[in-house]
Amino acid sequence: MGAISSAAAAQDAGPRSLAAARLGGAAPVMDGRLDDAPWADAPVATGFVQRRPDAGAAASRPTEVRVLFTDGALYVGARMTDSPDSIAAQLSRRDDGDTYSDWLFVMLDSDDDNRSAYVLGVNPREVQQDFILAEDGGQDANWDAVWAVRTATDAQGWTAEFRIPLSQLRFSPRAGTWGLNFQRVIARREETSYWAPIPPDAPGFVSRFGALTGLAGLSSPTRLELRPYAVSRVTRAPGDGDNPFYSHNEPSASTGLDLRYSLTSAFTLTATVNPDFGQVEADPSEVNLTAFETRLAEQRPFFVEDSRLFQFKLGGSAGDLMYTRRIGGTPHGAVPGDAEFSDQPERTTILGAAKVSGRANGWSLGALTALTGEERAPYTIPGGGRESVAVEPLTSFNVVRVMRDFNGGGSALGGIATLVNRGLGGTGLDFMRSSAVTAGVDGRHRFGGGNFELSGYLVGSGVRGSEAAILSTQTGSAHRFQRPDAPHLEVDSSLTSLTGWVANLEVGKIGGGHWTWELGGRARSPGLEINDLGFQQQTDRAEQYAGAGYLQFRPGPVFRTWALHAFQRAEWTYGREFTQGYYNLEGSFQLNNFWSGSAVVERYQQALSPSELRGGPALVTDGQTLLTLRLAGDQRKRISWSVASAGGMLDEGDGYSLAVVPSLQLRPSPRLNVSLGPSVRLNRVPAQYLSQFTDDGGVRRFAFARLRQTTTALTARLSYTFTPRLSLQYYGQPFISSGTYSDVVQVADPGAGRFGDRFTPLAMDEVPDFNVRQFRSNAVLRWEYRPGSTLFLVWNTDMQQDDPTGQFNLVRDTRRLFGSEGTNVLLIKLSYWLGI
Repeated sequence: MGAISSAAAAQDAGPRSLAAARLGGAAPVMDGRLDDAPWADAPVATGFVQRRPDAGAAASRPTEVRVLFTDGALYVGARMTDSPDSIAAQLSRRDDGDTYSDWLFVMLDSDDDNRSAYVLGVNPREVQQDFILAEDGGQDANWDAVWAVRTATDAQGWTAEFRIPLSQLRFSPRAGTWGLNFQRVIARREETSYWAPIPPDAPGFVSRFGALTGLAGLSSPTRLELRPYAVSRVTRAPGDGDNPFYSHNEPSASTGLDLRYSLTSAFTLTATVNPDFGQVEADPSEVNLTAFETRLAEQRPFFVEDSRLFQFKLGGSAGDLMYTRRIGGTPHGAVPGDAEFSDQPERTTILGAAKVSGRANGWSLGALTALTGEERAPYTIPGGGRESVAVEPLTSFNVVRVMRDFNGGGSALGGIATLVNRGLGGTGLDFMRSSAVTAGVDGRHRFGGGNFELSGYLVGSGVRGSEAAILSTQTGSAHRFQRPDAPHLEVDSSLTSLTGWVANLEVGKIGGGHWTWELGGRARSPGLEINDLGFQQQTDRAEQYAGAGYLQFRPGPVFRTWALHAFQRAEWTYGREFTQGYYNLEGSFQLNNFWSGSAVVERYQQALSPSELRGGPALVTDGQTLLTLRLAGDQRKRISWSVASAGGMLDEGDGYSLAVVPSLQLRPSPRLNVSLGPSVRLNRVPAQYLSQFTDDGGVRRFAFARLRQTTTALTARLSYTFTPRLSLQYYGQPFISSGTYSDVVQVADPGAGRFGDRFTPLAMDEVPDFNVRQFRSNAVLRWEYRPGSTLFLVWNTDMQQDDPTGQFNLVRDTRRLFGSEGTNVLLIKLSYWLGI
């Protein structure tokens, strides 16, 4: 109890404060050792307090941190007392947050807005991490600053010496105080402690920082950063030798430029010309049998960096106003059906993009614009003639996001506007919308000591285009206005515009004890359309949701931590059709031996699916129960493991699903990390949508069949770190999925409650059995040969095969997959950072 009492006394002394010492003479020598004279005279931050495992207790090992500064840089020196033979120090590539290691993090709220902070971290082997904390706790790991750090180990533990150029931070020169915190991680204890204490039940994070004082008189640095790059690549792919557009080995080269300029000390202009994303990891494989597109993760650095300032998530299944994978995506058009050969572009070229972002005096701003070029696909016609057709128009994408904080960051009002314009004139692409706009406002207010929050938003959308484009929008997968059983929906083929809206209101308890809860409602009008720059799957919904959770963060006789959470959601269309009743109960824990696990039980009620018949009437879908279990061993070990399993059972129709996903993580040396994640998934669907047709009587019919699908994959990752600045990463995933259809039926009564009354047998000569085999891999050798300048050597492989057979045979399918000729891309990319 003595340790806890001393920590509590430190907290009772008031908010933490540390004075930065201005350097009057030479700067410390960057060698990781704190034996330079300025360190001895600087004020020291001590008294770290645990957040976990023993919340509120003094840290198990002492830590001391000092801060010095000049007009050009901030220096941080830290001593982490420990037994030298107990220090965990794994080598890894920069920004690998999953590395098992001890760490020290420096957290700087240089705007002093209680909402955002720059975080720079290092482990004892000089592996660097940097990221941004946003919205009082959310993490944006895609900020890459140019800064230096050195470490050293001695008989007392380890030390770290940071040099952080002020040009890498946004701040107001008039402010003499910044928010400040330090975090230390002791890996073998899974202990996390902070200089400015942050209890596990605290409603905020950055807002609980201490203060770094004495910074008055800092000058605003003028900074211009240029990063020109050059790329050379060779693509080797299989093809038809008679295709005039085909080359077995196709070399190419390009150049581009990334630019960053400080408009003020708080706002930055970032721009890119002809960006290249060849080093980005491949998207995972899948077979999508649903009526909706798959959302893919954004991995391209330009769009990921500062993305937090542009986020406007609608919550639940409502989508997001910003889905930057729309920029530079696959062209929408195609060559004519009578083309013999064609050269269809895989992606739309991004000619250039720019954004302005920053925070100052409680205001945050993000403004982005991107321009993609017109894409044309050349093709040949019978007789040997060659022509070309536009498959994507010249398009501009624009977004402005603004937010104003009040009450020390506890309240905020914001707005967003997006605009997409397409140059369709003369392209023949009039089936696309010519323009799309969204505009919205949002806000939040914390009360009750910051432990409760009220939030909400209202967004409107509008799209314009030809009659064909707006008709396609009305009948598309997100709307289905043509449904014959929905009197509240109506297709109007004369429209050249469509408008809609979405709104949300939520209140909840977000901190201050073990219990949290939420209660809210959301509505999406039928005409809402945000897919030109955002992401949505369905509209025409009104929903209510509620949840409550309990977190035990103090260790007990068996558990280090455990938590329970319950959630409920109900949805209806505007025509009062019940579309979802969902219940969830989730529990998680960590034992004192560092094993962990979780269990989730989900229940879906029988409901109507307006989308299942792809424009037909709403179809009753049977209720189902799902169970997911996960157990993981001690992740501190050199060999660690986890296994997850999920299964579900439909109430009727003998349908079920089962998945087993084990994983193995290996750290055979301080330089090498290997993870293997095999998976097997069985899906037995009693009625899977096949097609629709018109019978002899002119009646539209809908065909379904029983589906037996087996999917297996192996996700492998390897990371070998030669030095903190030279590393090799590998990602590979063989993927096989086969499906066999049987017992074809047609919809007899889409509203019938019983499965047997809903369908009747149907004779069909052919069914679309499938066997999809794919292997994608990505190997990247990354060398930061000087600060901010990088050499990439990349090898990408993509093998794909499809057969109209549903028989699954792992040995045969694997042999055929790896016996096929795939597409291989060898790429060399060199960038050079210039700071002016």
